[in-house]
Amino acid sequence: MQEALIKAGSRLSGKGLLNRLGDAVSLRVVDEDSMLLLEVGATPRVVSIGNPEPGVAALHAQVYRARPDAGAVATLSPRWSLQLQGLGEAMPAIFDEQARHLGHNWAPARAPDLAVALAAGCNAGLVEGRLLVLGITRNRLLFNAELFEKCAMAYVLARLGGGKVKRLPWIVRKVAGGRLLKDEATASAAHAQGRSSPEPSGY
Repeated sequence: MQEALIKAGSRLSGKGLLNRLGDAVSLRVVDEDSMLLLEVGATPRVVSIGNPEPGVAALHAQVYRARPDAGAVATLSPRWSLQLQGLGEAMPAIFDEQARHLGHNWAPARAPDLAVALAAGCNAGLVEGRLLVLGITRNRLLFNAELFEKCAMAYVLARLGGGKVKRLPWIVRKVAGGRLLKDEATASAAHAQGRSSPEPSGY
């Protein structure tokens, strides 16, 4: 598990997403009330989800407590995603993949408000100046982080350039959101049984 976490950190760092002090990635230890946490500049360590120390560990633990489907969490500093802070608004669902795997992201939030933002099953958004991303598995986390940054780049450039941004039709968002919630329910059930979530298949 430690090797999988280090590889995840290396991939996120190589993509320019996990490089700043305070950035971190973690994996849920499904048969324990703990997570394996890797912070920038540190080695992986096991942290209690129920009783973490303050700081980034507490934020990750808050996510795992609020979202039993989450198998992996990251707090990142990607260039384009952080530009959403200046806009002060949630990024609408503008791509099919975004609606299917990320849901509707929340507006820039503070950690105390995070439980409300996560309750809708959304998988990414800004929290206290960083991009928070979660996934039901490590691979899904990596995919979600890269997908959010790609969508953020397109959205920020369009907004700053004065272009008109159209949301996906409501029926597409509804169907995609329903499939996302189904994946998350499957992951929650697996984690409750002490098993890792299966990787979601297909669209």
